[in-house]
Amino acid sequence: MLKYAVANGMIDLSYVQEQIEMNKRKELLKKHQYAIWKGKDGKWYTYLPDEKNRRVLKKRASEEAIKNLVIEYYSDEVKEQNKLKREQDIVENRFDTNFETWKRKQIAYGVSSNTVSKYNSDYQRFFKGSYFEKMDIRNMTEEDITIFIISRIKELDLKEKAGKALWGYISGVFHSAKINKKIVDNPCQYVDTKSFVKFYNRNKRPIDERVLSNDEISIIMKQLTTDHLEKPEYLPSYAVELAIYTGMRTGELAGLKWSDIQLDNRIMIICRSEKYDRINGDYFISGTKTYKSRQFPISDEMIILFRKIIRLQEKSGCYDDFVFSNSEGRIHGRTISDCMRNKCIQTGITVKGVHAIRRTFNSRMRCEGVSSTVAASLLGHTEEVNQQNYTYDITGMEYKREVVKKINESIKGNQGNQNANKMKMAENLDKSTFSATKNNAGSGT
Repeated sequence: MLKYAVANGMIDLSYVQEQIEMNKRKELLKKHQYAIWKGKDGKWYTYLPDEKNRRVLKKRASEEAIKNLVIEYYSDEVKEQNKLKREQDIVENRFDTNFETWKRKQIAYGVSSNTVSKYNSDYQRFFKGSYFEKMDIRNMTEEDITIFIISRIKELDLKEKAGKALWGYISGVFHSAKINKKIVDNPCQYVDTKSFVKFYNRNKRPIDERVLSNDEISIIMKQLTTDHLEKPEYLPSYAVELAIYTGMRTGELAGLKWSDIQLDNRIMIICRSEKYDRINGDYFISGTKTYKSRQFPISDEMIILFRKIIRLQEKSGCYDDFVFSNSEGRIHGRTISDCMRNKCIQTGITVKGVHAIRRTFNSRMRCEGVSSTVAASLLGHTEEVNQQNYTYDITGMEYKREVVKKINESIKGNQGNQNANKMKMAENLDKSTFSATKNNAGSGT
């Protein structure tokens, strides 16, 4: 319709353009906060702000010239403002900006400072320096996300747990952006996460690096016994020994109190753990990793160990609520971990931490036929975690040889019984056939 009107002379396009320009000039002049006046010398004057927003007197020969100066100034200002708005818009919609928005929301929800520290370190690992962090989330597709995740899995050689964490951050950021109306559609809902599976690093560390053999446990125990005699005041070695008896986490060992130990009932309550604030650099006591308390039976070996510690503290006069404490205060979990590694170095075995003891304790239970439910309950984690991350075959070849022998004997025994049954059935069949033949012959048929 407009083209028709212009083509037939109904609308003068140059006139329309002129009116538009006039309106623009009027709008720009409205922005001018200073007066425009004619001086006694016949020149036209006004003020304009400088870079420090101080007013500077300007002079031109005519009113039109001074107005053109004002319009030029504000025209450049508008362009700069529009440029800044565009740049700000780009920054506000980049992935890195929206990751920070998502992180602030998590902080508002009450996540711990250690969790925030993990967010920061993971961002450095997964996103920092990549093209992805500068991309506009409004323009991203499920293909962009899939390509990036697969490339990072390959480049960083990620295992499944890390890959799922990477996906969790991305999906969390886009979910937050959808809630905040930054995006109309969430591309993450179209991503096929199963496509990541084949790219994960499935290599597992050798079992001998994850758990301790029976011989290694014996070597460590022998070294601890020597330490108790030569350095009876060194409490971390007692904590390592208790870890061997219980499979407790280092934080749980550091957080154990005498009030948690019920010698009369032979029960220990594991209900707290030491944590380390990575941001503030402080140690503090909180709940266990799962924030659930659990009961653990106290064995004779544990009673002997506790009595040793009690006598040691009575002798030194260092009484404290915490089991593992001395004149300098509570023994930290990190010190207990270092002690275990030092014992490995001293005895010449592969260096392993307290967590290897925890896996070993669980694997011993499972190899002895303890159900995953009971094992998980004693160690304070879920059955799924128990099965996936803590259960290893730690039996020796002699045990396996005995198992195979019993199974083969059972198979042979069953086979013998089956053969005997078959022979008996054959004998019965022969007897019935002979009897039927005899009867038929007697009847003359």
